[in-house]
Amino acid sequence: MNRQQRIQALKQQKVSVGILSSDWMKFPETLATLAGHHICLLHFDIADGNWSPLFTVGTMALKPFGEPFLKDVHLMVKDPSALVQECVALGADIITLQLESKLSLLETAQWIHSQTESVVGISLCPDTPLEQLIPYLQWTDVIQLLVLDPRTGVKMNPSQLFERIQQLHLLLDKHHQSKLIAIDGSMTLELATQLQDYDIDWVVSGSAFFKSNDLDMTLKQWGLK
Repeated sequence: MNRQQRIQALKQQKVSVGILSSDWMKFPETLATLAGHHICLLHFDIADGNWSPLFTVGTMALKPFGEPFLKDVHLMVKDPSALVQECVALGADIITLQLESKLSLLETAQWIHSQTESVVGISLCPDTPLEQLIPYLQWTDVIQLLVLDPRTGVKMNPSQLFERIQQLHLLLDKHHQSKLIAIDGSMTLELATQLQDYDIDWVVSGSAFFKSNDLDMTLKQWGLK
């Protein structure tokens, strides 16, 4: 699958599922249910404990998940350049870099874009000015806005988030149609429902998505069934 094919497949998705928040003992059943409802985008947070206090699983967590799933990898690390080749080798469909992790950021985004078929994402913390995106837009396919700052735990309220999305649309202007927009962090069903009015492509949810043991009911509640 080339980059444009990936982008077209991504446009069909409404949620990027934080699969590692599900019951690990029930992965086969969970994946079968998701695939049965054409929910194929899986989100993986890879954090090294250096860029933020958060420390998660490493890149090898990507290995067990193959077709029909798309792997949405969010790198919250001090130096993303050290991991991108591993992510590509393990089948990452999206590699999202954190804008505030400026070490080798532009070079890494350019490398992904020019050397691989992976989709390039840039993620912004709530207080990061949107204008800081501008130098990276040429190399970016997905813009991910964080509701929660992983470094501090500070959370944006819904009205602030809605205004930020509108500001992003203004910033993108004529480039809006060529970019995908994702919202990540502390995602609840209520917020996901409200975001349907704000012209975004998908939300990221793990803990809230798997809060109930009844995945079929969750899919119905989220309008995915």
